[in-house]
Amino acid sequence: MTKKKTEEVVDAPIDGRKFVDFDLNKYIVQALEKKWYDTPTEIQLKTLDAFDSGKHIVGQSQTGTGKTAAFCLPVLNAIDTRRRVPQVLILAPTRELAHQIRDEVFELSKYMYMKSMCAFGGQSKRRQIEQLEKGAQVVIGTVGRVKDLIDMKKLKLTDIDYFILDEVDRMLDMWFIDDIDYIRSRAINIKQALTFSATIPPELKSLLQKYIGDDYTSIKVKAQDVVATKVDHMFMEVASFKKFDTLKRLLKEYPDHKTIVFAETKRLVDDLAHQLTQDGFDAIALHGDMEQRDRFATLKKIKNDDLRILVATDVAARWLNMNQIDLVVNFQVPNDPESYVHRIWRTARAGAEWRAIMFVSGDEMNALHAIEKRNKLTIKKVDEHRNELPRKEFRKRSGWWGKRKGKSRYRKPGTGYKWWGRSGGWGSRGRSSSSRHSWSRSSRG
Repeated sequence: MTKKKTEEVVDAPIDGRKFVDFDLNKYIVQALEKKWYDTPTEIQLKTLDAFDSGKHIVGQSQTGTGKTAAFCLPVLNAIDTRRRVPQVLILAPTRELAHQIRDEVFELSKYMYMKSMCAFGGQSKRRQIEQLEKGAQVVIGTVGRVKDLIDMKKLKLTDIDYFILDEVDRMLDMWFIDDIDYIRSRAINIKQALTFSATIPPELKSLLQKYIGDDYTSIKVKAQDVVATKVDHMFMEVASFKKFDTLKRLLKEYPDHKTIVFAETKRLVDDLAHQLTQDGFDAIALHGDMEQRDRFATLKKIKNDDLRILVATDVAARWLNMNQIDLVVNFQVPNDPESYVHRIWRTARAGAEWRAIMFVSGDEMNALHAIEKRNKLTIKKVDEHRNELPRKEFRKRSGWWGKRKGKSRYRKPGTGYKWWGRSGGWGSRGRSSSSRHSWSRSSRG
C-alpha cells in the first residue's frame, strides 16, 4: 500500500505579529527585547507557526533571513530546563557557523536556567566533555567532532528531542552525508527534525525520506525577496586602476559607518587591508588562509566595534553574522551572481536598511548584468557623490573574439599584447602582473 503524501507548505503571511504574540516564555521575550528584536522575519514567523503542529520542518532559506533564530526560538521554548541531559542537537558544516549558532543560543537563553555547549575541532575534547558532564541541554557542533564524541560514548543521543541540520546542502558538498546518517540513526527518540538548506539536492531528499518520510512541513523564503526590499543597491563605473582611490574617498565620506569591503582573492584582501591601514584607516583582513583563532579574533574586534573596516573574501562572507553593518563595498564584481546575494545579506539582517556599492570597470559590465538577471533586481548607477545617473540600454559584449575563436584582428594569436586588457592592476582576477603591486595573483577564498 502506497503511503499517502502529507507534505504541507506553509504560506503564512507577514501579518504584523510581534514576538510577544507567540507563546514564548517570558525569559526568551526578555532576551529578544534586549537584542532590540520585536518583529519576526518571514522565516521566523513561518517556523514558529509550523513548529506548533509537531511535524518535522524542511526549510529553504538563505543566510541573512534570520533562520538561526527561526530554529533556536521554538526549540529553546520547548526544552525542559529541569532535565540536565542533551535535548537539542544542532549540526553545522563549519566551525565558524557552529560558533555563531552557539552565540545566538547563548543570547536567546541568557535569562533561562539552562546550559549549552559548542563542539568542534581545534579545541580541547576534554573541555567539551566536561561541559557535557555538567548537563548541557543544547549541543551545537560540527559533524566530525559530534561523531567523535558519540564514538567516545561521551555524547548520548537517546534523550535528543529536537534534531536540527543547518545549511545541510553545504554539508553534502563537504561529503558529510554518511556521518550525518550515522549521527541521525543514533537519535532514536526524535520528536521533531528541522532541516534548513538553500537548496534541496537529491542526496538530501533521500536522507529526508529515510528518516521523516513525506510527513513534514515545507517552508521556503525566496532570496530575492530578502535582498531587493531592504538594501539600497548602487554601482559606480570605475576604471580598475582608480578603484583604490575611489574606495578611500568613499570611506572618508562615511567615517562612522561600519563597512565590509569584498574582494575576489586572498592576496587582494591582504593588500587592500594593509594599504588602508598604511593610509590611516582602521581596517583588518579576513580570508580562508587565516588561522581559526585569528579569524575569531578578527570577528570579535568587528563585533565589539574595535575596528570599523573589514576586508573579506566570499568564503569569509559565509562566516559573518553581524547586525550592525552599515555599508557593503564590492571592490570587484563577483564572478558568481549568487555571491552578490551572500555579500549583500551582510547588511540586510534583522530588517536593517543599509546600502551596498559596487565598483564596476568596463569589462565587468557583463557580470553586473548577470547579477541583476539572476537575482531579479535593478542596481542603480550613481556618480562619486551617489547621485543617480541614467543607464544606457544593456547590450551584451559578446566580443569579436567569439566569431574569431580568440584570434586577434590585428596580431597573430599568442604574440604581443594580450587583447583581454586585464593583465594587472586593481581589476586583475588571478593573472600575473608586471605592476609592482600584482594585487590578485593568488587563489580565491
